Amino acid sequence: MSNFAAPVNVSPEEIEQDRIERLAAEAEDRESTPEELIADFAPGTFGCHEALHTASIVMNLVDERLCEHPAILANPDWYRLASEAHMALYNLYQAIGARHIGDEVQEA
Repeated sequence: MSNFAAPVNVSPEEIEQDRIERLAAEAEDRESTPEELIADFAPGTFGCHEALHTASIVMNLVDERLCEHPAILANPDWYRLASEAHMALYNLYQAIGARHIGDEVQEA
């Protein structure tokens, strides 16, 4: 019998509540308000570019270190999960880039 927990499924409402709580905590850590933090990291800012770059780094890390790892390749379930993580990060990168680069172009 495995000691590992079953897969986690979180509702969209729980995800949104987590986002709001993390935003408030991050703003407090930076001695700011959530509204100021949102403005400081909006598309077109260096803060948004930082998120775009981080998404790219983590996406490549998952692809190169997990999706190509022999233990992952040997197990179809693990490979599927690693591949889904990579695709989710790719989609995040594309979504950030579409807003960030699009807003920069409109401002120029």
